[in-house]
Amino acid sequence: MTVAVIDALIAFYARSEQLWQAQDYLPQQEFDPEWDSPCFIEASNSAQLRADHKAWLPVKRDAITSFSNIESALNIELDPQIAEFFGVYFSDHMPASFNDEVIELVQVWSTDDFDRLQENMIAHLMMKKTLKQPPTLFIASCVDEMQIIALDNVSGEVVREVLGKGIVEVLAPDLASFISQLTPVLLEQ
Repeated sequence: MTVAVIDALIAFYARSEQLWQAQDYLPQQEFDPEWDSPCFIEASNSAQLRADHKAWLPVKRDAITSFSNIESALNIELDPQIAEFFGVYFSDHMPASFNDEVIELVQVWSTDDFDRLQENMIAHLMMKKTLKQPPTLFIASCVDEMQIIALDNVSGEVVREVLGKGIVEVLAPDLASFISQLTPVLLEQ
């Protein structure tokens, strides 16, 4: 277990909650009973909420989830940092600034969303194999939709990747270092 990744996530969520409180901001998501989440706050009747929306907060999970099914299906060993990144919290995607660039950390909203994430991760890894590129595991989206932030499954580094072209830049030596450099931001809803 890479405790450093978990600690970095805990600290990032704490910084996010401090920003929300300082800005009197309440994160909200449209409520769909078919897409429920443990993140929703039951008593969220605030005047800040838009119609059909509920307030939410990140929720720490009881146990870290595993990507062993992906490893078995693709006969690959995944960098253990990825399990801590996606397996410790339920949360909506989290906007952040990294080196003055706004990105959005991909997070897992619910157990069903975790299943969807795994399907997308398998498709991404299969695309990387088809393109004969080193395997990466996406962790954030960029404003430029052709770029993603990913974990290099070979080196453990956090990298910028251009879809179809591969890795173009190393951003951090590991996931904990990357998360520690993030500054939470508010996006207009």
